[in-house]
Amino acid sequence: MSTEQIFSHNQVKGEYNRVLGNITRVENLGRYFPDGVLLTYPGAILSSQPDGLFVLYSTLDAKRLRIIPGKREGFVEFEGAPDMVLEIVSTSSVKKDTEILRELYWKAGISEYWLVDARSNVASFDILRHAPKGYTAVRKADGWVKSKVFSRSFRLRQITDRRGLPDFVLDVRP
Repeated sequence: MSTEQIFSHNQVKGEYNRVLGNITRVENLGRYFPDGVLLTYPGAILSSQPDGLFVLYSTLDAKRLRIIPGKREGFVEFEGAPDMVLEIVSTSSVKKDTEILRELYWKAGISEYWLVDARSNVASFDILRHAPKGYTAVRKADGWVKSKVFSRSFRLRQITDRRGLPDFVLDVRP
């Protein structure tokens, strides 16, 4: 297992998991899954473990995403297209996240691809929306970016904690 950067990857991912997990729980929209879940889509030759993924209950009801049982117990994989995937860019994953997965997720028909890069002093956060010829970035308004999947706008802010270490806040508004 490779190590991940504490602040520019682990803590950013944790903030998205906290915020998106709470929204989906309170609003009962569907299910949010933090990293570690295997996602496959045979038609796109996709096999990935995104930093997070979200699926609406209506997507599960329509069987556009299947939950695959393990050989011995439980469930171990999603097959199909969730409504959103999240990737946090790290130095070792730049090409994979910005080019390879971007194309594979698009081919799989995933509605929104959330791409975050917090490796510099100014973190970037884009929501890429599925379009006929590839993903297109949603236009930002004062740093806010609108998600159709969540029917909300989001903004990632980079701050420092009381010890001067980087910290991240994912703001949400209707």
